[in-house]
Amino acid sequence: MVQRIPGEPPPVIKTYAVAYPIFEKYVSLNNCSQEIIVQDNCPGIYCLYVFTPQTYCLWSLGHSENAIFSTKITKGTYVIPLNKGNYVVVINHFLGKDSNINVNVAPRSFCSFIMSNRLASPRGIVSYGIYDYAGELQNYCIRTNSILGYFNISCFEPKGCLASLQLNAVLLINGGNDYEYFLQNIIKFENCFHWFYLEDNIWNFSSYRANIYHVEGKGIINSYCNRTYYCYSPPCLFDIKYSLPLAGYLIINVTTVQGKGVYVTFGFSKIQNGQEILPPIFTYYDKVFISCPNVISACIVIKPNFTKSLNVFSAGLVFGSYEQLSTVSFNNLNSTLALLYCNQGWKPVPSFFSFCVNSLESACNLNFKAAKSKILVSTNVQCSNSVIDMPHVNVPFTFVDYNNKPIYIEKPLNVSLPRTIYICKNEKQCLYKVYLCINGIRQQINDGYIIYPRCYFISINITAFYNTYYFIRIFYPNGTFCSWFLSCSKICLPKIIQVCKFIRYNLNQNSTIMATGPLNITPIYELQYLVTINLPTNKTEEWVNNGTIIQIPKTIYINAGTRYYLLSSNESYVSKPLNITPIYELQYLVKLILPNGTIEEWVNNGTIIQIPKTIYINSTSRYYLNNTNTSFIICRPMIIKPCYKLQYLVKLILPNGTIEEWLDSHSDLILPKIIQINDTRYILNEQNNIIEILGCRILCPKYDVYYLVKLILPNGTIEEWVKKDCVIILPQYIYISSYERYVLNSTQFVIVHSPLVIQPEYIKQYLININGISYWYNQGAKLLIKIATTPFFIVKWVGSIKVTNGEIITINGPLDLKAEILINPLFEYLGIAGIIAIIVLAITNVIRHKSK
Repeated sequence: MVQRIPGEPPPVIKTYAVAYPIFEKYVSLNNCSQEIIVQDNCPGIYCLYVFTPQTYCLWSLGHSENAIFSTKITKGTYVIPLNKGNYVVVINHFLGKDSNINVNVAPRSFCSFIMSNRLASPRGIVSYGIYDYAGELQNYCIRTNSILGYFNISCFEPKGCLASLQLNAVLLINGGNDYEYFLQNIIKFENCFHWFYLEDNIWNFSSYRANIYHVEGKGIINSYCNRTYYCYSPPCLFDIKYSLPLAGYLIINVTTVQGKGVYVTFGFSKIQNGQEILPPIFTYYDKVFISCPNVISACIVIKPNFTKSLNVFSAGLVFGSYEQLSTVSFNNLNSTLALLYCNQGWKPVPSFFSFCVNSLESACNLNFKAAKSKILVSTNVQCSNSVIDMPHVNVPFTFVDYNNKPIYIEKPLNVSLPRTIYICKNEKQCLYKVYLCINGIRQQINDGYIIYPRCYFISINITAFYNTYYFIRIFYPNGTFCSWFLSCSKICLPKIIQVCKFIRYNLNQNSTIMATGPLNITPIYELQYLVTINLPTNKTEEWVNNGTIIQIPKTIYINAGTRYYLLSSNESYVSKPLNITPIYELQYLVKLILPNGTIEEWVNNGTIIQIPKTIYINSTSRYYLNNTNTSFIICRPMIIKPCYKLQYLVKLILPNGTIEEWLDSHSDLILPKIIQINDTRYILNEQNNIIEILGCRILCPKYDVYYLVKLILPNGTIEEWVKKDCVIILPQYIYISSYERYVLNSTQFVIVHSPLVIQPEYIKQYLININGISYWYNQGAKLLIKIATTPFFIVKWVGSIKVTNGEIITINGPLDLKAEILINPLFEYLGIAGIIAIIVLAITNVIRHKSK
C-alpha cells in the first residue's frame, strides 16, 4: 500500500549488518511522468524504504538517515510516485531470487496509484475526482469554498479507547505562484471517558518537504520529522462530553482576501448527543490567515491529479488513529457518513473511495456499505476498494422543533394538529393558531402545512397555540344562562335589571368575572329609586340606593370661572322616588395677577375691584402700573392682569457728574463712549457701552483719560489724543528725500501727564557721496576734498560741483563727487625722450662692436 503523507516518515535507523537479509535495487526516473511499481509475491508483512543513492550509502554504513518513502507492505502491487532522479528501493526481505519481488518503472497513472494495495489507511469517504460511469472511470473536478462532513455514530469501540474522525481537504491558492495546503479538521475521541476534543492542522503541499510559513491563527507552528506544520486545539475547558448516538458536522470554509491572503475557518456542529437533539449551530473554533500578497483566487479542489509534493487533490471524511503514523483497530463501529461541498446549497460528492492516502493516521478492519439513502462505515460489512458512486444521501439539514419535540426531517413533514381536545366534561382546548419560525422569522400557517427538507442548514420551530374553554352557568333573577367561555376571558354581567320606570335592581359586585375554570355564578343586585334634582344649570335624574342620604352639591360649576353657590340645605334622605329644587347664587372666579403675587377668589356678580398704582418691592425695586384704568366691575369670569413695569433705582457715576433714576427692567442704559472737557477726554474702557438693567445698581464705569497732544515737526504738525501716562516716541530721523533728512537733537521719549505742545529740536543733514561711499553731514559742516598722489599724476574731481583736490567746501546740499587720477603731462614728455636716447646708445654700441 502506498501512503503519501504530509510529513516525513520517522528516521529509519538501520545499519548494513542487519539481522535479516535485504532486497535492494537502483532505479532511475528520467522525467516527472514516471513512477516506481513494486510487486511483492511473498506473503507476510515487510518494510519498504526508498532512499537517494547518497542517503542509502550513509544508511548502509550505519548512519541514521531519513528515507524518502517508507511503508509496510504485504503480497500485492505498490505504486510510488516520485520526482525525477535516482533512487534505491530497499525491502527487508531476500530469498535469493528476484522473481519474488519485482521493481519496475512505468508511466505515471493516477488510477494505478489510488488502486494500489494498502495495509492500513484512514477509512471512510474520500473523493479523488474519479467517477465510475458504466464500468469506465471518468474524471471530474470540484472547486468550492466550503467542504462539509456529516457523521452519525451509533456504535464506537476502538481498541485502546483512542481514535479520530477527520475532515481532510486540499487548498489551492492561485496568484503569482500557486500554493497547495493540506487542511485537517479533526475530532479526537477518548472513548474510555466519553470525551472528545477538536484539533486542526495545516500542512504545506507546495513542494516536497515544504514547511509552513506566513500563517496566523490561534495555534502554533509545530515540527514533525524536521518539517513544520500549523496546529491548534482549543483549551481543555472546551472538551466535549458525548453519548451515543453522536451526530454532527465538521466544516472547513475558505475566504479569499484579494491581494492579501486567504482565511481558512474550521468549525464544528453537534446536532445529536445521546437522546438530545440540537439545532445546527456551528462553533468556529479557529480562523487561520495564510498570507499570500499576490493571491487572485483560492478554493478547495478535488481532482485526479498530484500536488507539487506528489500528494493528491482529494477530500475525505475518515476514521483514523489518535496519533500520527499509528493504526487503530476497532472492536465495533457503526457510523453513517456523508461528504458534501457547497455549490448553491450542499451537494454530495459524486463518488468516493473508502480509504485516504494523504493522512498519517490509519485505521484497519473498517469497511463501508452504500445503501439507498446513506453510507454506512462499520466493522460488520465488506466491500471492495473500487470507486463507489455516491447515492442520493439524505443529510439532516432541516431542524424542526415540533411543539417542543426537536427532530431532523429527511422527507416532507405534514403539520397535522387536532382541532379540539376535551380535558373533561366542562373543559376543552381548541386550536387557535399555528406559527412557523424559520431562522428567527415568524409566520402564521394553517393546519396541514407541508415542510420540505432543504439542502442547506435551516432551523424551523412549529408552535401550536390552543385556547382553553370552560363551561359556565350564570343564575340571573330572570333566568339561567349557560355557555363555553375562553379561559381567562371576561364574563360581563348585566349591570341593571329594570322593575319599572322608577324602580330597578343594580348589580352590587364586579360586573366582570374571569373564566378561570368551570363556574356556577349567582350575581347580587340591590334596590334603587329614581331621584330628580332641578339644578340652576340643568335637571338631573339619578338612580339612588334605598336609604341613601343625597348630598346636594354646595357648588355647581358652569365652567372653570362660573359657579352657583348653594344657599339652602344640602342633604336629602331617599326612601322613595324624589323631585328636589335647591336655591343657588351666581358667582364668578376673579383672578388678579399682580407682580408680587396672584389673588384668586370667587366674587358675587356686580362687585367692584380696585387695583394699586405702584407696588414697592423694596427701596430700590418697584412695579409701576402702565395704564390708567384702576377699577373693574365683575360681571363675568375675569383674569385681571394689569400691566406693570418692573423698575430699578439706578445710580450712574460719571466723570462729569452723578445721575440717579428709576429705569425699566431689561431696558438698555447707553453709557457715553466719550466725555470731553476742554483738552481732556474720557473714553469708555469697555467694549459694550449698552448695559441691560436687570436689578438695582450703582454704576461707575471706567473711563480712560486722554490728553490733546500737539507735535510740531520739521515736516508738519500732528495733533492727536494720547492716553494718560503713555510714552510718545519721537522719530529719530525724518527723511525729506533719499538725500535729505532731519536728525533728532533732543530726548526721544515724552511721557504724557497733561495736554502738551511738543516742538523737538532737529538738525538738517545731507547725503554726501564721494567716490561711491556715502556719508550724512550736518548742514553747514566743513569738508576737505583731497586724495594724496605723486608728482607723476594729477587728480581731477567731477560731479555735482566743481572742486580742486585739497579744497575745503561747506555742506549746504547733497553732493556726488568722483576723483579721476591722470598722468602728469610734463612727465609724459620726459619719458618719451629718454626712450629715444636709450635706443640711440644701443645702436652705437653695436656698430662699435662690429668694427673691432
